[in-house]
Amino acid sequence: MKIKLLSTIIASLVIAGCGSDNDNSVIPEVTSASIQAFDGAIWGIQGSYNCGDGDKIVGLTNYDGFVKTTDEAFVNAPENCSFTFKPDGKVIPQDTSNGKYLPTLELKAPKGLFKKGEAATASPLSTLIANKLGDNAYDEATASQVLEDLGLGEIANNSGISVTELLTDTDGAVKKLAANPDFSDIHSKLIATTHVLADTLAAQPNASTDDVTKVTKLLAEATLAEHPNYPKNKDGDDIHVELAEILADENTFKTATEAETIEDIQKIPALDEAIKKPAESKVPERPEDPDALPTGGTGGGTGGGDGSSGGGTGN
Repeated sequence: MKIKLLSTIIASLVIAGCGSDNDNSVIPEVTSASIQAFDGAIWGIQGSYNCGDGDKIVGLTNYDGFVKTTDEAFVNAPENCSFTFKPDGKVIPQDTSNGKYLPTLELKAPKGLFKKGEAATASPLSTLIANKLGDNAYDEATASQVLEDLGLGEIANNSGISVTELLTDTDGAVKKLAANPDFSDIHSKLIATTHVLADTLAAQPNASTDDVTKVTKLLAEATLAEHPNYPKNKDGDDIHVELAEILADENTFKTATEAETIEDIQKIPALDEAIKKPAESKVPERPEDPDALPTGGTGGGTGGGDGSSGGGTGN
C-alpha cells in the first residue's frame, strides 16, 4: 500500500512539473535563414551572400520572393554578411504583385542590416542605401537620411513603422500601411517610390546615388499626381509604371536629373506618356510546385514587360 501511494505521489509531481512554467526551457535552434527579394515579391531572381570569404550563391527565389540558406556562417551571424539578388541570365525575374518582368534589376542589402532570427529583405530601398554606404556597414542615420531624401521620412515619423522594419520586412510594412485607411497616402507613396526606384536603378546602375534619388523622387511625385491611389488608377484598375527602358537612354536620364519640378518631368515626352499610360497589372498564377520558376517575359532590355509569405533570418 505504501509503495502504491508513493508511486501515485511521484506520478503527480511529474505531471505537475510538466504543466508548470519552466525557466530552463530550451529555445528552438535557428538552423536556416530566409531572405526576400522585394519590389513586390520578386520570383526567379538569384540570391547570394558574402560574409567576408567570397560570394556564395543560394539559389532562385520562389513565388513569394524568398530564398533559404542553412549555411551557419550566414544563419548565425547575418550581421557580418551582405546580400545580393540579381538575374542569373537564364530566368527572367518577375514581380508577382503586378506581373512585371525585371530582367536587369539588382538588389542589395548592406552588411550589418540583418540580425539572427529576424526578417531579412533586399529591396530597391536597401539597394540605394547600400550604394550610398559603399564599403561601409549599415547605419541607421544614413538609412534615415536616404529615406528622407526620397520623401519617405514620414513613414517612420508618422506611421509607427521603424526604419529597421521598413528595410528588413518591407512586405510586412507595405501590408500594414495598406490595412490602415489613415495611411493610404503614405502607402501609395511608398509603392510608387519603390517601383520608380527599381526602374531607375535597373536603367542606371552606375549613376550617383544623388542623381538616382533626385530622379526617383520627382518621377514618384509625377506618378502620384497622375495616379493618387497608386498602384491603382483613378478608375480603380491595378497598374504599374514601366520606366527603365526610357531612363536607360542617357539623354533622357540627364534631362531628368536636371529637372526641378513635376512640370519639368512632364516636359519629357517619353516619361510623361509612360506615367500617364501605365501598364495594366496582371498577377501571375501561383504555381502548385513551390520550386517552379517564371515561364515568360518579353526578355531583353533594361525594363519589364507585361506578361507572400513571411520570412527572416531564422526558421
